[in-house]
Amino acid sequence: MCFFFALYEKPKAKDAIKIAFEGDLVPGGFQAYRDIQVILQEKESTAKVANSKWHFLLEQKEGQWKPSKYTSFNSRWYKGEGFKRSFQKAFQYQRCIIPASAFVEGMNKKYHLLEPANQEPLLFGGLYKQWPVEDGFIISCSMITIDPHFKLESVHKKAMPLILPNEKELLEQWLDPDTTKTEPFVDLMKPQIQLDLFATKIKGATDITPIEKPFLIDKD
Repeated sequence: MCFFFALYEKPKAKDAIKIAFEGDLVPGGFQAYRDIQVILQEKESTAKVANSKWHFLLEQKEGQWKPSKYTSFNSRWYKGEGFKRSFQKAFQYQRCIIPASAFVEGMNKKYHLLEPANQEPLLFGGLYKQWPVEDGFIISCSMITIDPHFKLESVHKKAMPLILPNEKELLEQWLDPDTTKTEPFVDLMKPQIQLDLFATKIKGATDITPIEKPFLIDKD
């Protein structure tokens, strides 16, 4: 599962992402359960950057929306089954993009930072949900994960994040809340690596200090 990602200065540039959107992306390191930035589009509106809590299911605690006890920073797509009920409505109506420059995967307490060799942006497919507050609503989200890719077995064997192609028409369709028929997106859920990736062993899940030289994972 993906728990941490980073957004560097260069890939945050608007002209690096092949769609138009309002607002600016702020570089930094982002981890589950905390606030991140997503790109979303509400009905009768244009795509925009929005702040979101990286945990799809929230619950009221002391008068505030807090992450639920049920882990949901990732939403798993199961081959032949799709999403669990908690995520089905969002997949139909409330899809988002989580922009990043690199992400961390790990297993057996060994962690790797993965980043495109050409410094292109990573555009993770996500789902979001709105929760009412006194002056409007707040947003929560999850990162979609799919079956693992065999080329990533040395990094993480159980799953991989959904990385959307940086293609204008597809991204616009993904964000469009009027696109409620999700059949065109099913092919995206097949494990695929569309960019050459550098994988670097790092100190920890959120400490991206390298401890070994990077190795290359070739795109499909």
